[in-house]
Amino acid sequence: MCDPVRELSSGLDDLRGSLPALGDQGVVQALRDVETLSRQVMSVLVDVVAETDARGIAAAEGFGTTARLLGAVLRLSASDARGRVDQARLLGARRSVLGEALPPQLPATAAALAAGRIGAGQLRVITDTLTTLPSSVPDPVREQVETDLAGYAADFDPRRLRTIAHRMSAHLDPDGPEPTEPEPPLTPVRGEVWLRERRDGRLGIDGWLDAEHGTTLRTLIEQLAAPRPAVEGVRDLRSVPHRQADALIDLADYARAAQGFPIAGGEPPHVSVTIDWDALRTGVGTAALDHGRIITAGQARRLACDAAILPVVLGTDSEPLDLGRATRTAPRALRRALTARDRGCSFPGCHRPPQLCAVHHIRHWADGGSTSVGNCCLICAMHHQQVHLQGWDLTVHRGQVRYRPPTMVDPERKPLVNPYGKRTSRSERGPRFD
Repeated sequence: MCDPVRELSSGLDDLRGSLPALGDQGVVQALRDVETLSRQVMSVLVDVVAETDARGIAAAEGFGTTARLLGAVLRLSASDARGRVDQARLLGARRSVLGEALPPQLPATAAALAAGRIGAGQLRVITDTLTTLPSSVPDPVREQVETDLAGYAADFDPRRLRTIAHRMSAHLDPDGPEPTEPEPPLTPVRGEVWLRERRDGRLGIDGWLDAEHGTTLRTLIEQLAAPRPAVEGVRDLRSVPHRQADALIDLADYARAAQGFPIAGGEPPHVSVTIDWDALRTGVGTAALDHGRIITAGQARRLACDAAILPVVLGTDSEPLDLGRATRTAPRALRRALTARDRGCSFPGCHRPPQLCAVHHIRHWADGGSTSVGNCCLICAMHHQQVHLQGWDLTVHRGQVRYRPPTMVDPERKPLVNPYGKRTSRSERGPRFD
């Protein structure tokens, strides 16, 4: 360890030992000071990498490239090592072929990092922006963009700085580069999405959408991802990512409910569930989805509340012997009646519309419950799962679905109704469903 680094390390040890004696304000000030110092150290590291690259040490030592040397010496991944070399070439000091000192390619950003005014997140935004500017932007304008972003970076976090950078880029080149030749008559690429099966059976989603359609999707998801109203003082405990995932599922349900949705193989979009009758009846065991994924029998019972049931008689070697006729457990006439009565999800405090609701059998049809208005209600996917897992008791009384919560929610188990679906006057009530 060289002497300057040894002295710096010793000072950090002294600071660590003094933390318990500092007051609250002193701890906050130490937080600021250490963050500033860490950014300055990052600036020095950039210069060290730049010096390593300029001297050609990697080639002399048999590593070939500076990135490979960094990966071996610092135990970095290949991508991290390449990223550090790229940063060093943009921010580090340079030398001409004659050995003359040259300023960094991004001098304002390098100075802000050396002073500890910006961190790694802001640095990434600045470098990404400048490396993606169109070639038509002249050098003086590029230099001004870099100076402006380095100044903004001292006052804004990376997310807000990226918004500023996007607006600056759009102002510089609102129409994009001039086409050099006629564009081929192909559908423009609006985005890419990858669907990956995870090892645990869940579906991984990754990809991107262009600015126009990405904004549209984000607006829809944010509207549907708002926290649900509290029930008996219990607020919506879902995290933001959880709520956004539920919103994406809601969008899929809206699409499935829309008329004119594409038909594949003569059938509308559907999910096939294969389960043994005893497992469905008892709720003990497993079921198979499309693509071979496995779910519990309890989950299958929830899906079977509103489904087309196709009985298949299997032989001793599991070969199909007889294929029965599909029977819908909730015919369209019943859904229309439930829509008129419940006006959407019947769970207390929920305002999901009928298109996003399944038909729930209060007494499951596998247990002998009838498919009738008096034994069914509309319920959204999230609350459907909640009812099945938590043990809510449901009844229909005088045209209203009453929910008796589990003792964990309310020890007295006071029945609740959804005020969103309740009619306010007798003249609005129409026929009663009991």
